[in-house]
Amino acid sequence: MTGAGDAAKEYAAGCAAGIAQVAVGHPFDTVKVKLQAHNTTAHGKVYRNAFHCTRRILVEEGMRGLYKGASSSFIGIALESSLFFGTYSQAKQLLKGKSEDGRPQLQVIIPSAACSGALISCILTPTELMKNASSREACIAWY
Repeated sequence: MTGAGDAAKEYAAGCAAGIAQVAVGHPFDTVKVKLQAHNTTAHGKVYRNAFHCTRRILVEEGMRGLYKGASSSFIGIALESSLFFGTYSQAKQLLKGKSEDGRPQLQVIIPSAACSGALISCILTPTELMKNASSREACIAWY
């Protein structure tokens, strides 16, 4: 397969990995946020533990309750993972270091990963800053 075809496969694999990450991880985040937001002195102790919280979500809201607000995460993390996988693959192709057994060499892997990480951090840092700032303002306004 051509270099462009290999890169396209890596971008697609990254997208699939991001979708899988959200599909598995978002319910845990939902439970964590509910535990943090509702088990306060103002609300009293609403949930006994994570299992109790999960059971209440499933009973009251169904499976959709565990994925409330996940659409933006599906899009964002799929794009983030796709970009990371793709740029890592392309950087590795540019540096093209293979040992005799065909495996990539450490002097290729580390700079390739650093390049991908630097690119992703340049995109994620401002977006996370905006997200956290708006969350902080919402919390301040709530109190």
